[in-house]
Amino acid sequence: MSVVGDSVFKMYRYSDGILRQFAMQKADFPHFISHAWLTNDLVLAGTINGRLIVMDSTEYKREYNVFPENQFRLTELSRITVK
Repeated sequence: MSVVGDSVFKMYRYSDGILRQFAMQKADFPHFISHAWLTNDLVLAGTINGRLIVMDSTEYKREYNVFPENQFRLTELSRITVK
């Protein structure tokens, strides 16, 4: 299980009836607005400013800048249609 938000990225594992938080790297996380599990250990998280961050077992792996700074604004989300 994972939780993302404004400066929040937490991962949990449920085992033996107990929910335990993974030990995370110390980092200043950006404002995450979405995330998806790609495998049991690989998570792709999207930020409010258009970056995609890949985390592998709580370790930062890679970052992609999908929308250059100031090109994409949150207000533009209402005009995006998914086909």
